[in-house]
Amino acid sequence: MINHVRKTNEASGQTRRSNHLKLWFLVFCMVTLLLGNTTQAHAVESWDGALEKIDRLYNDFSLLETSLQLEGQQIRLLRKQNNDNLKSANTRIQAIDQGNISQLKLQAEQAQLKHAPLLKLYTELGKQATAARKAKNSKAAVLLDLKRNNMKASVVAARSDVKAKQDALTSAKKQAANKAQIVKDALVPVQTLKKQVAAENKIVTATEKLRSEANKRYKACVKMGNAITAMTEMQLVYEQMVRIQASQHKLSGWEGKISDTIRLAAAKLPK
Repeated sequence: MINHVRKTNEASGQTRRSNHLKLWFLVFCMVTLLLGNTTQAHAVESWDGALEKIDRLYNDFSLLETSLQLEGQQIRLLRKQNNDNLKSANTRIQAIDQGNISQLKLQAEQAQLKHAPLLKLYTELGKQATAARKAKNSKAAVLLDLKRNNMKASVVAARSDVKAKQDALTSAKKQAANKAQIVKDALVPVQTLKKQVAAENKIVTATEKLRSEANKRYKACVKMGNAITAMTEMQLVYEQMVRIQASQHKLSGWEGKISDTIRLAAAKLPK
């Protein structure tokens, strides 16, 4: 009798434990199912959200891309104009008073050629007279001195003419150099601005590389239908474009300053 009761109690305990295990297993399955549905729903929401962000960003993306292309063209055009104008200004600097200088140079050369025989003869007579005196040939020395002294007035006039022509040439060159220096000084800021432009262009090149790489990844994600990663890459592309736009604004401003500087310097050139 006692054994029968014990067996009955043991069977009842096993039944309760079995029911508890079944209940816990059922709860586990329900929780797993709920979590799976929540994760799946969240994934769907994230994918749809990414798609919506791409849709919203795409318009801004397109507008910014068009703006970058337009401003880039304007910068390149202005840079070309600046380079052409700077080249023209430098050419005009070198040409300052060159017509007058060339004429004065010709006159100086002609004066030297014209008076060269007379001046050479005068010098030779002087050497000969000195040699005659050293040789104790007083007669020859006197004759040579007479000839030389007879030429003295003409020699003085010839030397004065040559000197006057040479002085006029030297003065003209000095005046031209002073005029040129005024314009060159006005152009000095251009070189500083060009260095800034060169440095910023390097930044643009580096940013363009990052943009290109992100754009390739973005296109690859689009092909795979991965909206979430595509959105991330598109945002990276957009951020690089914003940086490029900031650089372009700087470049545009500097090129504008270069243009103004060249214009003001050119206004200082002789008419």
